[in-house]
Amino acid sequence: MSCGQEQKTHSLVEDFMEEGMKLENFDVVVWSKLKPTYFITDSIVQVMRNKAAQSGLVGKDVNYASKTDTLNYIQVKYALEKDTIHQTFYLDDKLTGIVGVKNN
Repeated sequence: MSCGQEQKTHSLVEDFMEEGMKLENFDVVVWSKLKPTYFITDSIVQVMRNKAAQSGLVGKDVNYASKTDTLNYIQVKYALEKDTIHQTFYLDDKLTGIVGVKNN
C-alpha cells in the first residue's frame, strides 16, 4: 500500500471512529496492514452491522458505505481512557467508506 493510501485509510477509519462511533480522546497504538478479503458475504455484513448497533459500538445514525465484491480490512488497536481496544474495520474496494466494524 502506498503512503498516500495508508494515510487515506487511517483518516477514513479515524473519522468513522469519531463520527460513527462517537469516540473522543482515543490514541491509536497500532495499525495493521490493509488487506483484501473476498470472504465477507452480504449476510455477514448485515450481522456485523446489527451486532455493532446492538452493542452500542456505533451510533444510531451511523452511515455505512455499500458493500463491494472485494473488501479491504484493517485492524486497529487503540487506547481509550484506561482500556486498550482492538477492532477490525472493513472498507469498500475504493477505500471511500467503512462497510462494517467488529470487536476482536
